[in-house]
Amino acid sequence: MDSTEVKDIVISWFALSLAFMIAVRMVSLEYFLIFLFIVAVSFITHELAHRQVAKRLGFNAKFEMWPMGLLIAIVSSMGGFIFAAPGAVVISAGIVNSRRNLEEASFKISAAGPVANIVLGAILLYLVFIFNSPVLFLAAQINIWLALFNLLPFPPLDGSKIFYHNPKAWVFIFLVAIGLFGFMNFI
Repeated sequence: MDSTEVKDIVISWFALSLAFMIAVRMVSLEYFLIFLFIVAVSFITHELAHRQVAKRLGFNAKFEMWPMGLLIAIVSSMGGFIFAAPGAVVISAGIVNSRRNLEEASFKISAAGPVANIVLGAILLYLVFIFNSPVLFLAAQINIWLALFNLLPFPPLDGSKIFYHNPKAWVFIFLVAIGLFGFMNFI
């Protein structure tokens, strides 16, 4: 990871932490530190999942922030919701033998982020039962929200690429995320 990528991740991490803190109306240094932890677990894991799957498939992959997307996240948070578009993992120069392999790689790379959030959300919900922690519950909520948001089938979101390459897999992944969302609301 080069210094530019680290800088982009850190700036995005801090901006999203601020946006989540503002959106839920929990504004204080203590809550900012809590959101730094939660966003590190959710956002950074999401982006690194895309990045690592791409690298394993032979592509160059690097997170690049989108400053306007960060501004939109902070401004939208003032209305009590977040439209998060902090940036994306940019992929290039892969070793691809055919169009089918490229489509399969695109599907796997796109699915990696939301699936990582679903898995984390499920683990965190399980930990909520053990420890009854509001911070863990908030972390579970944010992971499940990020999964659902990113699964929307509209470009440039991950869901549009997943749906394009494998609609049945998209339905399955989306239903799992919806199921977790529903379960979370009964806790």
